[in-house]
Amino acid sequence: MKPCFSGLLLLIIVGTLTNCRKKDAISKYIPTDSIGLINQWILDSMQRYSYWTSDIPNDPDYSKTPDAFFNSIRSSHDRFSWISNGTSIPQPSNSWFTYGFHYAFAQVPGYDNYIGVITFVNKNGGADRAGLQRGSYFMQVNGMIVNHSNLDAVNQQLRSGASCRLTTARYDNGSWKADTAVTVPAIFNTENVITYTRSFTANGKTTGYIYYSSFDERYDNSLLGAFDKLKGAGASELILDLRYNAGGSVASSAKLAGMVATTMGAADTYVILSGNRYEGRQVRSLQQVLNTSGNVYGKQYADLQSRQLALRRVFILTTAATASAAELVVNALKPYLTVIQIGQTTTGKDEAGFVITDTRSPRRVFWTLEPIAYKLFNRANEGNYAAGLTPTYMVDEMAELPLADAGTPLDPLVKQALQLIYGSTLPVTFTNLRMSHTPVHIRTIYQSANAQAPAGAVINSLR
Repeated sequence: MKPCFSGLLLLIIVGTLTNCRKKDAISKYIPTDSIGLINQWILDSMQRYSYWTSDIPNDPDYSKTPDAFFNSIRSSHDRFSWISNGTSIPQPSNSWFTYGFHYAFAQVPGYDNYIGVITFVNKNGGADRAGLQRGSYFMQVNGMIVNHSNLDAVNQQLRSGASCRLTTARYDNGSWKADTAVTVPAIFNTENVITYTRSFTANGKTTGYIYYSSFDERYDNSLLGAFDKLKGAGASELILDLRYNAGGSVASSAKLAGMVATTMGAADTYVILSGNRYEGRQVRSLQQVLNTSGNVYGKQYADLQSRQLALRRVFILTTAATASAAELVVNALKPYLTVIQIGQTTTGKDEAGFVITDTRSPRRVFWTLEPIAYKLFNRANEGNYAAGLTPTYMVDEMAELPLADAGTPLDPLVKQALQLIYGSTLPVTFTNLRMSHTPVHIRTIYQSANAQAPAGAVINSLR
């Protein structure tokens, strides 16, 4: 199953929506052909649930193909709603869910074209099996040297699911040289989303570190276990790494928040949903959100309370790939403790969507629709971060190569957090780490992880 992150994940199965059509019909014309009937179902769904329902045109063209019809009625403000028939119009995806890696293209000294940099690898996914790792370089994709003119075509190939052959590269004495060609199979492997749990100690103070790649509630027990581990180590500071986290289960995000913020009780507000004139404004407490989880681990507030760390602040690492439920955590925690955000401005998905399918028997419409239905706010009614959440400390992990291992003191984002915690006396952990070559300053052109926000699988419901 390919994960698909829909912000605040709300699972709704909708059938005919006949009553909505009678009450809320925009056009008096009722189509009778098969394409028109599918489009009428799309229109009914969007009219009833879309946050921007007032932007839907009064006289849509029912003769368009369903995907074109959907795009013709979707608001210009709507960046994340999508439609899929599962085949020719698939759900949004990217290289992570196709080949198991994130990558970036950069302009580098001593080379006229673009160098590709692997930024993260899915354990036992296609890239991992091909021997690639974070920091690996490549200069060709399926035989194509990458440059400005073919960048879009190359990116399309790296999420197509077709054959992917990368020519790796190395930096040697100031120049970039081709290395070996590797074939990357189209494999994404479901893995434990608690990728790293580490601790740093200096001057009698212990800092916990968690790399959390996705809010996948199948691994909620691992999340609870990570806090058990850090509490046992005596951690009084926490670095939460959400740099490539595109969201997932909002119930899992609430479990995380409940263990971070000791001042957020079960009855306290976790999120406020602001919808259209039909959905209205809905205030959800922490326990109400926990109740929606499909995983019993951490479903009760008492399970979280016993694992809370004694934190007065939390350091959260973000990039432009941090989206949806990951952004929700950052914003939802702010009324309860000091949030020090380090990295880059996030995606800006301050919205919630849910999946709609036709459950009539027999089923008549074989399309899946996910409309954005809500804007999200925290207890202090703070939201409206469509432009992204701005870091307290702006740090670019891609400012120079080689790319350091995430979660180590050589990693610019982690280093910034450790400096804020310990000053000039940094922990001595990982003393054997070293850069593979002299740092090279670069200019990043494209990062694949930044395009992952629309992708994924709905996991739980808040309805």
